[in-house]
Amino acid sequence: MSLPDQIHIDRIRERLWCGRDIGQASVMIGSGFSRNAIKVVPNAPEFPLWYQLADKLKTQLKSTSSDPLRLASEYEVVFKRQSLDDLLTSLIPDLQYQPDKLHKLLLSLPWSDVFTTNYDTLLERTTPFIYDRKYDLVLNHS
Repeated sequence: MSLPDQIHIDRIRERLWCGRDIGQASVMIGSGFSRNAIKVVPNAPEFPLWYQLADKLKTQLKSTSSDPLRLASEYEVVFKRQSLDDLLTSLIPDLQYQPDKLHKLLLSLPWSDVFTTNYDTLLERTTPFIYDRKYDLVLNHS
């Protein structure tokens, strides 16, 4: 039985394992992947979902929009970028979690690049556990 997107999965696999030390495939990790992390303390809050972040932005803006990206843009205009970053950082329980086995498995694959726009540092904190790959952290604070 084949999956509907099997042709794309096969193509990624071919590029990832192309017989070189580093594959020719990149991966983009979204915020949902962070929900695989392990709680450091039992009562740590869950990582927020898009709608939960949108609700916080909506409340502070007194907006009627429910679109998270639009709300983030509006918040940045009204309160400036640093305030948006500070709010998101305060809502994401980064240090109350540690990377899970899936983080380690993901970074053990021979990706040419790993991209994320996540505000947590779980992937960065996974790199010391990866011995056969080297990842350089590149930040863009614009």
